[in-house]
Amino acid sequence: MSELRSLFVKLKIKKENLERFFEAELTTPEVDADWTSWWDSREMYSKSPLKEIPMESEDTNGEVFESFIDTDETLSLEKHEEGVYYFASGMFGENYYELLPMLAVLKSAALYMEAGDEGEAFVYDYFWGGKDVLAHLILKPGKALLKNTKKTAKINKELVAEAGKMMQEALKKMTGK
Repeated sequence: MSELRSLFVKLKIKKENLERFFEAELTTPEVDADWTSWWDSREMYSKSPLKEIPMESEDTNGEVFESFIDTDETLSLEKHEEGVYYFASGMFGENYYELLPMLAVLKSAALYMEAGDEGEAFVYDYFWGGKDVLAHLILKPGKALLKNTKKTAKINKELVAEAGKMMQEALKKMTGK
């Protein structure tokens, strides 16, 4: 049985570039060596080759993020602090196929970054106390790479702590505590 996993995103990006990213229409992702290398590194039941990446159903990148924030059951929240955009979704997805559309959206953020911008995102089992990482994405201007990271111990521990703090904020938002 699969369990819902959590998504954490941290983007250091200029406000005007973030706005352009949110306003932009979704781009159709192409399966390339980065996607297939990551896909092939994942352990899953009944794995089939990655031939296409499904897209989100919304029209713009911003609408994708809003759809999570507007759905209380996802325990999602966003915040902006000093040129950094944070997004967390406590109940994001339970299998690799569910991750693909949002990973494609996140990868496209690199197209809106410029010198000095950077980002990182990962999907992990925060609420279940495990250390497994389903996806780990590094973003730089014009380039987004899926890492083959399998454990949170391989991710910067300050970033993992930031993610945990934001997951707790999302939980408090949901429960009102």
